[in-house]
Amino acid sequence: MTGAWVLRASDAAVSAAALVALGFSRLVDSTLDIRIYGHDRLAPALRAGRRLLFVVWHGKGLIPVLFLQGTPLVIYTSQPREASWGGMSRHVRRFTLAALRHMGYQVLDAAAFATESRGVVRFLQMLQSGTGGIIAADGPAGPSYRAKPGAAFVAKRAGVALVPVGAAMQHSLVLDSWDRFEIPRPFSAAVLTVGESITVPESATEAELADLSRRLEATLNDLTTQAELEAFAHARPAASRAADSGTALG
Repeated sequence: MTGAWVLRASDAAVSAAALVALGFSRLVDSTLDIRIYGHDRLAPALRAGRRLLFVVWHGKGLIPVLFLQGTPLVIYTSQPREASWGGMSRHVRRFTLAALRHMGYQVLDAAAFATESRGVVRFLQMLQSGTGGIIAADGPAGPSYRAKPGAAFVAKRAGVALVPVGAAMQHSLVLDSWDRFEIPRPFSAAVLTVGESITVPESATEAELADLSRRLEATLNDLTTQAELEAFAHARPAASRAADSGTALG
């Protein structure tokens, strides 16, 4: 009984701290200059009633999550299951998941299931029920900027379209973590680049899924590079930005 009470009290404390931090974060967010490139690429998929699975890089995921806030999406998350993983990382993760829930997202924590595969099955069920989702292509523990096969597999099984999203910030705080997670500094420029949706055939073989994963990785890296170019263009004179505007998405 005492152990259960301590756990509930701990969860409540984490949730309250996340809510306070989220309030401060929204103040910072209100100062950001966020530009979106390729947003029009979502329109055909939305008109067709397609369910979408947004795919990001783990360390670049904050700006997409802020942008998509208010959209009914479920975020897939997990963590390494090795006994050596934990410490401060585990506490930061609890805090992050609480913040995502306060933002209105559903959170599918595969680490809460007995096995990763059971968590994936539940995620598939949620997507098949009609909701969209967000997944980090290189999660849960990297290597960073290397797409794992999970996103393509989920898209095939759930019948959702993959939407790669790149992101960059001009000025950010970079955490000392495997993904070099980025948090925007106040008044920073930030850019999102939305790629063309990728349809994964239901009949796709393992070899074809591997090819799709490589394609997804290349696309995400290209979108991230484009976002970085646009974000850092804010530091240049307007005439220089105008000269580059022809390469922007959208």
